[in-house]
Amino acid sequence: MPNNILTDNPENLKPLINTIKDLTRVISEETILLKTNRPKELEKFLPLKNQLMASYQKEMTDLNNRGGLLGGGNGPALRQLKQESRIFQSVLTRHTRLVKALKTISENMIKTISDEVVKRQNQTSQYDAGGSKATNKNPTSITLNQTI
Repeated sequence: MPNNILTDNPENLKPLINTIKDLTRVISEETILLKTNRPKELEKFLPLKNQLMASYQKEMTDLNNRGGLLGGGNGPALRQLKQESRIFQSVLTRHTRLVKALKTISENMIKTISDEVVKRQNQTSQYDAGGSKATNKNPTSITLNQTI
């Protein structure tokens, strides 16, 4: 019977568990900043989040190279990994929903402002160089078409 590396040595999962906990904490803090209308403060988390994501990728690659979860053993470290992963997924799902909602609100606000600008441009009286009333045949507005 092959040795179960993960349940025989729970220290193998400790770096991955710690990385997941740290990512959960950072994303939770970002969610709080978004909910309290402080998006500018998100920048301070970017270097740490990038570092944690790189660490997560490395740990997942190392885990895969060691044979994966080896049939889903039931050691305490594996149970903790599963628990932390569920918590992380929950936090990540809430964060994603909030970001999508804020994005939708922002896009709708920009569209509303744009529509109002077009509406007002059509109502203003403009005169050309000859003194006759000019009409704006092609009203335009400013819109942002950028995916974040």
